[in-house]
Amino acid sequence: MLSERKLRLTAEQVRKLLHYAPETGLFYWRVSRGGAAAGTQAGSPHAHGYVVIRLDGVNHYAHRLAWLYVHGEHPTEEVDHRNGNRADNRIANLRQSSRAQNAQNTWRRYRTTGFKGVDWHRRKWRARIVVSGTRIHIGYYPTAEKAAAAYDEAARLHYGEFARTNEMAGLLPPRRCESESVTPCAPVRTEPQRRTIGTGVPPEADSPPPRPPAAAHAGAAGG
Repeated sequence: MLSERKLRLTAEQVRKLLHYAPETGLFYWRVSRGGAAAGTQAGSPHAHGYVVIRLDGVNHYAHRLAWLYVHGEHPTEEVDHRNGNRADNRIANLRQSSRAQNAQNTWRRYRTTGFKGVDWHRRKWRARIVVSGTRIHIGYYPTAEKAAAAYDEAARLHYGEFARTNEMAGLLPPRRCESESVTPCAPVRTEPQRRTIGTGVPPEADSPPPRPPAAAHAGAAGG
């Protein structure tokens, strides 16, 4: 919950003191403030990866200031960084979220397996997911990769656009999807596929040219 002093800050006040570049997510001072000259970049890194800007003796998170600057009002919920980078305050990377949704857009994986949502249990690979504070058992799988894929499918189902999956971390091959929907789709096949007739590939590029019929050879020899 924001303090009353932070909520008193208006978009007009922020715009008078700072210039915000939405394409980079960076703030710059419009006026000289303390040891910072006008035109210099505003903000300093926070211990948890966020950027903090101090205005009138109060520290403000840069991502919340960006929201206030662009939309003209304080966010009513938490502000989540889509790509998980807390220092990336481009407006396109920011979205409002509940605390539970914000918590899902984080990357935590089991140290023993290297995958998110996967652990080794009873001599099998187990996939589990937490939804609304409740841990749900997804199933047991013969490999850690299959368990990770099952977790990703459940994460997309329950978390939607806030899902942070093993695929996004580069731990699983990308899926082949017909659209940008968050619904599960089949993973890309990595094994070589046999060529089939009627693929639309010109014969000279797809296979050697056909040999002439034996009868044609016989006729030519007889002539």
